[in-house]
Amino acid sequence: MASTAAPGRLEKVREFINTTEIEAGRDPLNGPDDLESWCSKQACTIDSAAEASTLRAFRESLRAVLEAADEDGRAAAWQAVEPFAARAGYGMRISPDGAPALVPQGTGYAALISEIFAIAYDAVRDGTWQRLKACRKQNCRWAFYDRSKNGSGAWCSMAVCGNRMKAQKRRLSRKNAPGK
Repeated sequence: MASTAAPGRLEKVREFINTTEIEAGRDPLNGPDDLESWCSKQACTIDSAAEASTLRAFRESLRAVLEAADEDGRAAAWQAVEPFAARAGYGMRISPDGAPALVPQGTGYAALISEIFAIAYDAVRDGTWQRLKACRKQNCRWAFYDRSKNGSGAWCSMAVCGNRMKAQKRRLSRKNAPGK
């Protein structure tokens, strides 16, 4: 199976969106034990249930951008991300190669939101964002990086979700076929 990992720093965004396992009903941003473990891996602190709720809402707004089917849908999804963008803070620095770079600022969960926005900004600019997608299978919705030649990937895994969706479509067509 081809890798679904995103290139470079965009992988952090993909991993953040995938902090919830929809099929399994597991979300480390929900419970105190999992949340503490997840935050320590991210060098992030979350001090309240409201902050965890904000991170969950931010994650789902980014997933909605990945799920948008057309330009109008993407524009609307990005508008839903706007309230989080208003909270993000940045400074500028010059990278070792001499190019200006955004430097996320803030502490705790606000710094994480700023960092993810900076990565998303760079990915939109360099054209890699358009290949970051969410699986079309409703009870999966896993974020994956589409490495298909023409960028038309629809499922996180053809072997799992793709086959399940095709089998489901085949069953429905047989059930609805004339004479059945």
